[in-house]
Amino acid sequence: MRPISQIASLTLAVAVFVTAQCAVAGSQYVVLSTEPVVEELPPGKVFAPSDVINVPAGTVVTLLGEDGSVNPISGPAAFVVTEDALTPNSSPRAGDGQAGPSNLALIASLLTNERQRSESIGSARTTAGQSKPSGLDDPWAISIEESAPGCIRNGDVVLARRGMGERVVFSVRFGGGQSLTGLVWSAGKPTYSLPNPVPAQVKSFVVETNKTSALIEIKVFPQNAIPQNPVGVLGWMVSSGCKRQALAFVRQLVTKQQ
Repeated sequence: MRPISQIASLTLAVAVFVTAQCAVAGSQYVVLSTEPVVEELPPGKVFAPSDVINVPAGTVVTLLGEDGSVNPISGPAAFVVTEDALTPNSSPRAGDGQAGPSNLALIASLLTNERQRSESIGSARTTAGQSKPSGLDDPWAISIEESAPGCIRNGDVVLARRGMGERVVFSVRFGGGQSLTGLVWSAGKPTYSLPNPVPAQVKSFVVETNKTSALIEIKVFPQNAIPQNPVGVLGWMVSSGCKRQALAFVRQLVTKQQ
């Protein structure tokens, strides 16, 4: 597979037409981020075969292909999306039982809803926008500030809070009666890793501090899934209800391309 960014050398007039000889190995793409913000390229926009992707001068758009490729494109550039079968050298598809396009639709919906939510509260930012350092930047860390599903790998639980935070003494109560009490979350630490993996039979836990209490429903990354494929991971996170973690995963993907 040739990354979409490599096709820029084929510029013809104002457009690059992707042919069968130099086609990208994914037929659909979703916009993860646009820097600076461009109205025509909002996060969540999906491009299908025959669509033209126009990137203005001075703009960098990051696209996620249904084949799992992450493609940063710097303008000025234009591409025509073609429908091409994946090749043996392409990234593996999602291994969670959903086809790539279905996962791509889930990702697109998440990003579109997040953009609309941000716009409704007057927050103008891109998906890649970062605030101060926070444990919530880690896509595999579970927020203790709300009751929601939490996605984990290999039974490992990482807890997160906004900012660096002050010293906190807290407890974790697992479904079934087991508890961890007197845990100390040091000041200046955005995340806290539980000392032992969570047993497979545990389906939820409660994190309690002197100010907050959050019920977390555990979602375990499937053993037959492919962790190297961002489309599969993101689709699974969204379908599992781990929307905050999925957004953090998107920010991580974009940041790695910068």
